Amino acid sequence: MTAKNDVKVARPAGTPVARMARAAGIVLILNLLSRVLGFARDASIAACFGAGPATDAYLVAYTIPYFLQTILGMAFVTVLVPVITAYLVQGDRGEAWDVASAAGNWTFLLMTLLALGGILSAPWLVKILAPGFNGPVYNLTVQLTRIMFLSLPFMGTGMLVSGILNAGYIFTSPALAPAVSNIIIIATALLAGRVFGITGLAAGTVLSFVAFMVIQLPDLPRIGFRYKLHLLSWHPAIRQVGRHLLPVSLSLAVTQVYLATNRFFASHLVAGSITALDFGNRLVTLPLGIFVASVTTAIFPSLAEQAARQNRREMAHLIDRGLGLVVITIIPAAAGLIFLREPLVRLLFERGAFETRASAMTATAVFFYSLGLLAQAMHPILTRAFYALQEVTVPVTTGLLSVALNFLFSCLLVPFLGHGGLALANSLAASIYAFMLYIILYRRLPELGARPLLGNLARTCLAAAVMGILIGTASGWLGLQSSTQSTLGLLTGTAALIAAGVLTFWVMALLLRIEEVDYVTAMLRRRLRRLG
Repeated sequence: MTAKNDVKVARPAGTPVARMARAAGIVLILNLLSRVLGFARDASIAACFGAGPATDAYLVAYTIPYFLQTILGMAFVTVLVPVITAYLVQGDRGEAWDVASAAGNWTFLLMTLLALGGILSAPWLVKILAPGFNGPVYNLTVQLTRIMFLSLPFMGTGMLVSGILNAGYIFTSPALAPAVSNIIIIATALLAGRVFGITGLAAGTVLSFVAFMVIQLPDLPRIGFRYKLHLLSWHPAIRQVGRHLLPVSLSLAVTQVYLATNRFFASHLVAGSITALDFGNRLVTLPLGIFVASVTTAIFPSLAEQAARQNRREMAHLIDRGLGLVVITIIPAAAGLIFLREPLVRLLFERGAFETRASAMTATAVFFYSLGLLAQAMHPILTRAFYALQEVTVPVTTGLLSVALNFLFSCLLVPFLGHGGLALANSLAASIYAFMLYIILYRRLPELGARPLLGNLARTCLAAAVMGILIGTASGWLGLQSSTQSTLGLLTGTAALIAAGVLTFWVMALLLRIEEVDYVTAMLRRRLRRLG
């Protein structure tokens, strides 16, 4: 045990909500950069390697390491941030960094053991993931899988470093790290990939995860972090992290289980159903990765701090503001996806072997997925409110119930709607999950402003409906639904309608006096005055 240090980690100026809003703005810009680079990464890989056995082997090899990194890495972050924040609020930085060091060491150790297990079991894992692979393709996939598993310790530890920095209210380098990772993969594909082939790309992918971790390390001294090589297995905080790790991992895996259920049912449907569902989900979740991830990343440390201070009113205010920001971004995004689903799908995916029929199937998936987009956007904020309160059972029990409901809805809807029924089942299950989380959280935290949230939700839906009808009508006038429209025509027409839709929604929101829009507008005006 270390003595208390009276010097606390400096918190940014302003109220918790103002700090959260500023941080969300920073993370949003960097998330957008990372997403753009992600598309450039995919384009670079496609340009260098095409769509063939080598790229199939690479994608299969990436499946399990990426899943483990996403679920376990995020789980470590989620359970650690409230623990560290509680010590920082008490002014005990020494204890905070002791626990953070031990958690980091445990993360690296666990991920290393998983990596070794994956390397040894690669032949069996490939047979499970890709039973149709044989001969040279199978051997290549096994080789790439073993290379990819080397990334686990670095990605997992890098995500934990992100959590430590976020607890110290540093968001720039953690949000920039994925962009740097994408840049390295792009460079590897364009340079080393031409010399060393797909094996060079796999090695570059591992290197990108090393960079993901390393680029964040220089910021640790800014929050006074001091690393120690110990495990502290006896420490109550470390034991708490260990107890919470499994339930948090299960709750974070809910969406992945939805997608696995989709693939199970879709494998019995017409050819192309799995692809339509996967591509549709990729398009619909784009706003989640840009907007919702920004708010979630920014709000979690503030929620943990207010929970540690037992400031329930400020915590409720943060949740209300976070949900409000999600509502004004995701509802218009969902409306835009519904009314522009066909031109968007054709613009992004329809080329080569991806023909008109595949576009129509994907557009159907986009429509039904979009109905549950708001619920999916609410999940991260609501679950992190429970985690900030260090309650982990509610998200996992309600999440498992939603998984069961998703399976039931899939059985009921597939005979009538085909693959569209699977997307609708996801939306229904996600909506019930969000409703259960909010009702239980409201009972725990009655300071939540449920009535104002519902009012803003209704006004936002009205503004989004006006926007959607306008762009949907204009889309018909411009002929964007026609399969004969050129790519340039699709691009210019869709971009113009998106810009018009954003402007229409913003004007309607101001006229309807939606609180969050007024708040964001006032904040932008203050920022512009400072710049001027």
